[in-house]
Amino acid sequence: MTATSSHSFESLKLCVLNVSNLKSITPSDCKVVSALIFNKTKYIVSETTLKRIYGFAYSKFNPSIFTIDVMAKYCGYNGWENFCEQQENNAEKASTSNVDWDSLSAKALKITNFTLQALKNKSGIPYNQTIKRSFIDDHFNEFLRGDYTGTVFTAPSGYGKTIALCHWIDEKLLLNAKAESNDIILFFSSSALMSIFISGRDLNDWLLTLLGYTPEEDVMSLLDVNKRKEGNFYLIIDGFDEHMFKNEQFELMLYQLMDVFSFYQTQTWFKLVLSMRSSNWINNKHSLANNQDKWYNGFVTDDQSTDNVPLFSIQEIKELSHKINPASQSNITTDIANDFTNPLYFQFYYKQHKDNFTLNDIDHFSIYDLISTFILNKVYLGHYATEKMLLLKGLVENMNFENRVYDLNKLKVNDLIKQYSHAYNELLSIGFLREINTSVDSQFNTQVQFGNNNFLEFTIAVKLLNDSDQRFHSNLTTTVNQLFHNNERKVPILKWCVIHAIKNGQQECFDMLSLTELNPNEKSELIIFLGSLLEKVSSTITHTESISNFFKQSCTDTLFYHFFGVEFININYKKTLQTLLRFDLSDTKRIITYTGLSAIAVQQLEFNQLEVYINKLKSFPDEEINKFSINPLNCIDAIYQFFKYGIIKKAHFADLTHFYFNPPQPNKASNNPANDLIHLLAGYSLLICQHPLKTLRFTKLIRKVNYKETENTSVYNFYLTLLEGESYFSLKDVIQLNRVYLAIADMYNNEGNAFTSHMKSMFYGLKIKKALLNEEYSMLNGYWRFVVQICDEFGHKLSATFIAELMLQNTEFEAKEPQLYKQIYYDYNKMLRQAGLTKEVFLKQPEFVPIKKLNYG
Repeated sequence: MTATSSHSFESLKLCVLNVSNLKSITPSDCKVVSALIFNKTKYIVSETTLKRIYGFAYSKFNPSIFTIDVMAKYCGYNGWENFCEQQENNAEKASTSNVDWDSLSAKALKITNFTLQALKNKSGIPYNQTIKRSFIDDHFNEFLRGDYTGTVFTAPSGYGKTIALCHWIDEKLLLNAKAESNDIILFFSSSALMSIFISGRDLNDWLLTLLGYTPEEDVMSLLDVNKRKEGNFYLIIDGFDEHMFKNEQFELMLYQLMDVFSFYQTQTWFKLVLSMRSSNWINNKHSLANNQDKWYNGFVTDDQSTDNVPLFSIQEIKELSHKINPASQSNITTDIANDFTNPLYFQFYYKQHKDNFTLNDIDHFSIYDLISTFILNKVYLGHYATEKMLLLKGLVENMNFENRVYDLNKLKVNDLIKQYSHAYNELLSIGFLREINTSVDSQFNTQVQFGNNNFLEFTIAVKLLNDSDQRFHSNLTTTVNQLFHNNERKVPILKWCVIHAIKNGQQECFDMLSLTELNPNEKSELIIFLGSLLEKVSSTITHTESISNFFKQSCTDTLFYHFFGVEFININYKKTLQTLLRFDLSDTKRIITYTGLSAIAVQQLEFNQLEVYINKLKSFPDEEINKFSINPLNCIDAIYQFFKYGIIKKAHFADLTHFYFNPPQPNKASNNPANDLIHLLAGYSLLICQHPLKTLRFTKLIRKVNYKETENTSVYNFYLTLLEGESYFSLKDVIQLNRVYLAIADMYNNEGNAFTSHMKSMFYGLKIKKALLNEEYSMLNGYWRFVVQICDEFGHKLSATFIAELMLQNTEFEAKEPQLYKQIYYDYNKMLRQAGLTKEVFLKQPEFVPIKKLNYG
């Protein structure tokens, strides 16, 4: 087949579809068409051959004369030559004057419908269950409002560019069908451009041939301006990416596309729309957008950005989940939902759970499970698997961990890439790796990057495990501490190592986690992850015998106490402590665990659940409870009685007075997180009595009894200092409260990233107390919004309720900020209603009493 006959061949392909009663064709239709051709002609054109002809499979060669001849006979002609003769005769009879906007639209519609159907069939989630996204309307509105000819949608692989375009095109075609618009849309994917190289034509001639016109014509000469009725001609190419072509092919295609763009850019009705990966935009934007005035890139927030397709919003996640399974109500926390804002990960999750889809089962481990599945299928089980692993190992070895440089200069790793070129191209094509060209002037700079942070962290973890003989031991933790000191990569890498250990029966590795140097926030993240992981593997039907034996054994002190700390309190921490109860724990450890669960229930104002935990604690023998320097059951019960019924249990506070005058011996007050938790619970329970001097004396004693040889920035001292701040606030001691505030604020400014959500909640409570005492009422709105946000996200309801009460008791604040006061009153009532509590219990606290002379002895 020659270049001059490519137009006729496209007509033959359409003719085959018409004879087969098909408006468009899908891969599965090729088998049907093959059978129809055989039944009519008794000649065989295989399903695979038809897939190559219609672009579903790549082919380096033109179809054979025999195949084309059979297709022509199937359509009622004597053969290919006869078909071509008839086409030429028909073309001579047809008058170019009869070609107008409507006929062009009809021809473009056939191609667009074919492309739409093919792309919809490839959707990871069934297209009818996908949602329309608002960003694409906003993008097109800005594009069409300006004097632009071209625009681009750019984002990493899997962000939903294609599906978003399909939804937009569907809407435009519907408007055309209703005669509400007069636009022409010619839509095809970059795989269709392969036929250009087969035909030997340039892009402009190929487009004309595709639309049924001869190369001697151009679109402008075919159009009747009067019949356009203000319509636009949209040329939309999806997936215009380098990895789809050989290097020289892509460069040629890019130049030809820019020629088309330049030729039509003076025509207001011509619009070029491309979608591509971010890396492709970075590498080629100097060619694509060389005329900035005519190119709309849509990076409205940052001109240096490489993405203009946003991640899912939380609302879009809920909408999509509901559309997939209307019967399921998705109730997930924001921090977990954030893992699924990447449409690619959402798609992975759907594929694993499409038979009974719900987001209610996802947890902090789910995202790692999805990534593992993706890597297994695309890297470990794909083509060139061994070469891929060797290439990735080599890339990690060339990284500079000390300076946190994870991007690799291509010149430095070019020999490695050449050695494993097939593996490299495969990893580029699936988005696991990407190339970024940021060369300027005389400086060449092409970087090799991982597709996202998850892929990078996984690969680093694999390299570290290989270096430690696939064992999670002390040498590995030492390496992680050295390479990733104060580094955001440390916790994700540790998570991957823990997953590896669990899957390979190395549960004893958990004791090694105590050797890792983690700040409170990192430790909280890892602890919550461990809880999700252990809960997941223990509840799986197929979990191994080693997992069962792991839970049957006694939990070591190293592992057990690694899980404890008041700073970890939030919604997700509860699952971690509940998982601990699966172990064969001693009574002492079970008491500590139920005390921790009780503290979470108090913070979440879940008093029915708190009552369950109190009953659990009451079931233990008195001698076990009395082993603790302070009775944890009495602490919890005193808090419960006060908040549930407004009763102050004097016996508990008498016990604390006895504790003060008869402090335990140092050997009884074990220096561990469990005792820290109980001491802090006791200290905060003293706030119920509204005796700030007594609370100050208690904190002073606790610092002596449970002295820690650490800096003042320790978490334990953080909470004791906050407790002192509560007392100074009650005493209206502005000077001392400001001193406490400055100490905590300095800690936050230096180590704010290390603060857990509960620590942040407590710190912002201190900010509000300071603002109230210093009459800085204008600051309260921002502080309160943060408290409400963190309360909603992590369940710190008690802190928020107490803070709201303090502001509502301040009449001067009410007078100066009436609108904010009303909003806080509304938020406060809402929290109480949700917890089943009444205002009477909370508002029965005594008024502040001014104290002229303060004595903190």
